[in-house]
Amino acid sequence: MNAKLAWMVLFVPAMALAKEQVPAAKAPPPAAATPAVDPLAWRATQPTAGPESRWVPPVPKSFQLSNGIPVILVENPSLPVLSLEVLMAVGREANPPGKAGLGSLTADLLTEGTTTRTGEQIATDAAMLGADLDAAQSTESARVVLDALSGDALAPSLDLLADVVLHPKFNGKDVKRVRNEALAAIQGSKDDPQDHARRLFAREVFGVDHPYGHLPIGDTDTVSDLTKKDVKSFYSKWWHAGNASIIVSGATTQAEIQPLLESRFGKWAKGSATRLAVAGPTVPTKTRIVFAEQPGAVQSVIVAGTPGVARASNDYMQAMIAGTAIAGMFSAPLNLNLREAHGWSYGIYGSFSESRDWGVFRVAGSVQADKTAPAVGEVLGELNKTTLAPPTSELLTLAKDSVRKSLAGNFETNRATVASFEAVPAFGLPLDLWATYPSQVDATTADQVYAMNKTYFAPARQLIVVVGPRTVTVDDGKGGKVTVDVVSELKALGYDLTEV
Repeated sequence: MNAKLAWMVLFVPAMALAKEQVPAAKAPPPAAATPAVDPLAWRATQPTAGPESRWVPPVPKSFQLSNGIPVILVENPSLPVLSLEVLMAVGREANPPGKAGLGSLTADLLTEGTTTRTGEQIATDAAMLGADLDAAQSTESARVVLDALSGDALAPSLDLLADVVLHPKFNGKDVKRVRNEALAAIQGSKDDPQDHARRLFAREVFGVDHPYGHLPIGDTDTVSDLTKKDVKSFYSKWWHAGNASIIVSGATTQAEIQPLLESRFGKWAKGSATRLAVAGPTVPTKTRIVFAEQPGAVQSVIVAGTPGVARASNDYMQAMIAGTAIAGMFSAPLNLNLREAHGWSYGIYGSFSESRDWGVFRVAGSVQADKTAPAVGEVLGELNKTTLAPPTSELLTLAKDSVRKSLAGNFETNRATVASFEAVPAFGLPLDLWATYPSQVDATTADQVYAMNKTYFAPARQLIVVVGPRTVTVDDGKGGKVTVDVVSELKALGYDLTEV
């Protein structure tokens, strides 16, 4: 072995041994885990409210035509369109006894033909002008509404409106057809438990012989016998200049619209018939339940309420805020109880109606059928709570904010603006109604609301209408079924119960 090879033999094992004896380097400690960031964590913090915007109500103008027809004008030049309404002081009280629905049938027939145009021609002329024309009867008034383009199309659109209002033909075939359509609508509504409940509530609160005891469309037995002679007589008596008002909102000015209206409606003659006095309903003195069976329904409709207050009453604002506080908001106690706490309903809401003479307070909602009786008990319980103490400052603030901050939505469109100003002629309210409305809301106190609660929400004053199944079978929670007798449970509440 030469010297070089000998050296390699000795050196390589030595190197291997040395390499084995070198301690291994320690692994670095694991890096600390980075906390996961929840991308939705921001939702846990309620955003800070920005400054409250100030709503400025529209400022109307008013003038009269030469025959005394009052006109309310809201100028809105933002778009080249306008809405115009001929409002008639003709409510349900104008229907002769036994002829409920006559006013509604008369209004529906106005757009079916005039002495110079058929119904098809009216529709065609409106379409050619880019206009929309409709007529209807509500609980308090009748109206013909025109949506039209401003500019060159305005004058011929007003010609069409005036023709419909002043020269209806009331063709016998049209009367028969529209009457049959009304009867079909009435018959169809019997399958709608909510509509059925509304009808029953009106009848039971006011009575079958009271004009407010029927919906505007009427009932099967009253509408069936209406004739062309009835319609012509009703129109001749009630549709005249003395009962008319005109409301306009949109891209026009008084200088433009006044002569256009004068030339079309200024010679309309006044009649002698004016709104009739309406007798007040009997105020209930004990809780009463009226049940109507709706076979196969999986929910029950509950309507509860009592005679209310006229819109022009000094108490209306306080009553309206009281109604909002108990049932007019998602966060109102009644909805929080039935929807949030018990889960029996998707929602139950209520309010005071607007009426020239006799309004009502009414709450309505659908509940799961097997919880009908407990739900009625909760409704009466929540109403009773309001009579025991004034509303908390938090609830009162919520109610007032809900009313005041929703006002702007009443004026989103020209037609909505026109509808909002109906209250002036319909209820005899001042022209600056909406300008003073927010301050009236803010001025309402807890004691005033409490007084309304004690007057209108006492359980003994409530009529309860229930439309739903007589019995319902549900899971018993143990894998079986149980049948709930809804009527028996309602009777067990201890109030007078009538089945219809």
